[in-house]
Amino acid sequence: MKHGYKVSWRVAFATPAALALMASVAPLESQSPTTPRPRYAANGDLLLPVGFENWVFVGSNLGLGYEGEPPSGEPQYHNIYINPEAYAHFLATKEFPVPTILVMAKFKAADKEPKGVVTAGTYNGDPTGYEVAVKDIPAARRLTPWAYYDFTNAADPSKPPSSAAPFKGICYDYHLAHASRDNVWVQFYPTLRKHLN
Repeated sequence: MKHGYKVSWRVAFATPAALALMASVAPLESQSPTTPRPRYAANGDLLLPVGFENWVFVGSNLGLGYEGEPPSGEPQYHNIYINPEAYAHFLATKEFPVPTILVMAKFKAADKEPKGVVTAGTYNGDPTGYEVAVKDIPAARRLTPWAYYDFTNAADPSKPPSSAAPFKGICYDYHLAHASRDNVWVQFYPTLRKHLN
């Protein structure tokens, strides 16, 4: 009781500046970020998520391909991001919620740059497209909660199309058959993988 009296006495006689500071901090502690929903065009095609570069980076690979898949030419870097809310849910439950959005940004593996300082290895060069996996409430034209979208603009890979229709093919089939957790390649993403050990 004595401790509670002292706290309330200090609050009661706090300066206006201190009260203003407490008022500005308290709402921030109680706020939670809004869960981003996948955004779709009028025809149902997915719109490329905005600001995904600020999401949780879960892993990267260079030139990863599937068995039976035709060679894709020069190896590319694939950098994968997950929306923060889905990541937090995965940490707590080891499951991916609805919605979960994974974005794969693709880049050429560059080995030269204008100043000529690179003497070995490669880095993320020019962008070559984006692929997005979305776990959402199934739409009428798909039976699974997961859908996959390719935002690669053949005319100019550095500029993704404004929207993309879902596709299946070998990518969808391999996710379904071989991904280690709920259609997600957790085995390739160290930021996620370490939470399953």
